[in-house]
Amino acid sequence: NPIIPGAVLLSETVLAIVPGVDAPLVVTSAKFPHPARPGDRVVIEVSRSGGSEIRFSCSVEGKSVLIGQMSCPALPTAP
Repeated sequence: NPIIPGAVLLSETVLAIVPGVDAPLVVTSAKFPHPARPGDRVVIEVSRSGGSEIRFSCSVEGKSVLIGQMSCPALPTAP
């Protein structure tokens, strides 16, 4: 009954959110409430909380598998 490692899920999520940013990203929090499994369709939701803060959540069939926040000083400030 394999699961996707949290580090892989987090890495792929960051790559999907901020493609092509050539600046340091800092993950300030990450929680994995439920496991994701190979073959699962992961839905990523993103919101900017102003400044360089980005909140994200990933879910599989409505169940959260990753919830977190990161910052990237190179991103422009959200309006």
